[in-house]
Amino acid sequence: MLNNRMVIAGTCLVALTLTFVPGTSLAEPTAGAAAAVTFPDTIAGRMAKGYIKAFNSGDAEIMGAFETEHRAKSALKRRSMKDRLKMYRELYTDWGRIEVVGVVADGERGITVSANGSTGVGLVMDFELEEEPPYGLLGIRISISAEPGMLSGTYGSIDGEVRADTVEKVAAELDKSYVYPEIGSKMADAVRKNLAEGKYDELDSADLFASVLTKDLQAISHDKHLNVRAGGGDGGCGEETEDDESWWAPDKYKNYGFEEVSHLPGNIGYLKLDMFHHGPESEPTAAAAMNFLANSDALIVDLRENGGGSPHMIAFLSGYLFDERTHLNSFYHRPDNSTSETWTRTDVPGKRLGQKVPVYVLTSAYTFSGAEEFTYNLKHLERATIVGETTGGGAHPVFRQQVNEVFSMMVPFARAINPITKTNWEGVGIKPHIEASMSDALLAARKVALERLIGAGKDVPEARMRDLRSALRQVENDLASAETGVATTAKSTKKVVGCGGGK
Repeated sequence: MLNNRMVIAGTCLVALTLTFVPGTSLAEPTAGAAAAVTFPDTIAGRMAKGYIKAFNSGDAEIMGAFETEHRAKSALKRRSMKDRLKMYRELYTDWGRIEVVGVVADGERGITVSANGSTGVGLVMDFELEEEPPYGLLGIRISISAEPGMLSGTYGSIDGEVRADTVEKVAAELDKSYVYPEIGSKMADAVRKNLAEGKYDELDSADLFASVLTKDLQAISHDKHLNVRAGGGDGGCGEETEDDESWWAPDKYKNYGFEEVSHLPGNIGYLKLDMFHHGPESEPTAAAAMNFLANSDALIVDLRENGGGSPHMIAFLSGYLFDERTHLNSFYHRPDNSTSETWTRTDVPGKRLGQKVPVYVLTSAYTFSGAEEFTYNLKHLERATIVGETTGGGAHPVFRQQVNEVFSMMVPFARAINPITKTNWEGVGIKPHIEASMSDALLAARKVALERLIGAGKDVPEARMRDLRSALRQVENDLASAETGVATTAKSTKKVVGCGGGK
């Protein structure tokens, strides 16, 4: 389900552009589009109308035609058509047909609409277009309601008093805690001004108000971690950080993010990790995974669907990849004006891979936050080869603040400072050493790993060399067939790591 793919707190950035029936125009939707809502006659309005029509077709061929015609070329380079259409099918399954219920905000190069899916999900969809001709669709940021019907008033119809209280408390928290004081004050002044000028007066839905407020804050900060959301707590006020048990408690049911551990042909280890969990309860699972991989001649760590997590697990796993205690990262904390350091763990149980086993990290545009820290650390320590797409660009740790009985917010209060670069990946992401689409990254990494093992195999027994060459031929065949959609890879030996430490 889509909820497991969200990497931007409270939102997901949809990386596919949708289309309508070939031969029609954006200005003239056919029957089946959301006719009850009048879209503004702007480039963005026509694009959003076309998106809804295409989405509701339920036809991947129609979607592909729209992608080709209306997606920005820069976006098409970041994500293959196969990946876009795969995501479309998943979204259509999750949401059903979309009914637009209102236009929240509009402009020539962007528009925000509220909508409901036929499966009961509530959506706020923020369309972003290029600033210059041909004004292609760059992306759609979508906020998804936690429960069906939220957009129609799960939290009640908020009034001016609630909006004013929320704006003032959000502004005060930004003034006090946002990692960059000047930007925090600038955001606070902006939302206070917007409130005074009546920008929020017509926003009676809690979710719509949260979405617009988030958009206003991010327009200044460009900080994807920062957001305001409806709900988020038990109705009381206060804050919680990643150290609170409630933040992580449900994650044992997700196996603490350890999705798959495999032994691939050529003695290549594979770890698919979808979160970096905080806390000692996840360490036995992590140790089981790393000990299963301990005899690998190369290791692939798949973070393509990893939205982040805790530096504690990053330090724990990194302890298996270095021979000596190594400085990974530092964090400046604004609230107490302090700096902390993270180092590799030296007490990890079992056998380490050590520093000689080559490591490959797979990334995508969804790789975010803590997953980016792991990637950035290994890249600049020259410990890993990064394969895939440029990452999302979020380097600010956050805490969750309950604003009032209706709203909560995620507050970036610290920033990463890499000991080598003296900076971080905020707003720019991490560029891979080897660029590959999300769907092709694993095969691309396996190919490079096998080629390097063969190239370094001067004193390797001939039988082992035959195995490596055979594995490489298979990967090359798979890469060649990927374009035609014909899979030829034999199943790998797989061990799924259990919550109990590898059962």
